[in-house]
Amino acid sequence: MFARFRQSRNRLQVSIVETRRVAGKVRHEHIASLGSIASPPSVADRIAFWAKLHELLSRLSNRLTAEVQGKILGSVHARIPLPTPDEQRALQLENAAADQRTWATFAEMFDEKVAGQQKLRAAVERAIDADQSSAARAKAALATAEERLARLTKGGTVVGGFAISLDSEAILRNAGWTKAEIEHCLRTAALSEQN
Repeated sequence: MFARFRQSRNRLQVSIVETRRVAGKVRHEHIASLGSIASPPSVADRIAFWAKLHELLSRLSNRLTAEVQGKILGSVHARIPLPTPDEQRALQLENAAADQRTWATFAEMFDEKVAGQQKLRAAVERAIDADQSSAARAKAALATAEERLARLTKGGTVVGGFAISLDSEAILRNAGWTKAEIEHCLRTAALSEQN
């Protein structure tokens, strides 16, 4: 038995093959696939390949003797070197630095998002305060108007009240409404009056 290597365009495939003679001809019998690896392999590829290789060979221990396993490991190591401790440490350092950069980016991104949402919350709170003040003024004016209407309905007299109508647009502009918002409300009111 031996390890067979087959190079494809960008991967190296490894399998275990056993040879025997049948009717005077050499025949190859595929025993097991040991996987494939990128060509050329990175350190991470080699670490993953070797971890899987040892797992596969342990499952094949009923068919492969220790001597055959050693021979296969040696031939695989010649083509796909086992990662050295220095290579493994360098990869761990590289991955730790990449993780640090990634999490720093996420932390910064979420901090910026929180800051933007806090500004939005502050703007909404200012708008709520302004609208509450406008609502309080409108309720006070409403109470005055209701009182005047009640007096007039009962035949009483009131001072003033001869102006044609309130300037609704001026009131809304003072409350912070834009011209486009006012026009939208007027169009919406006109639609509801049509129905």
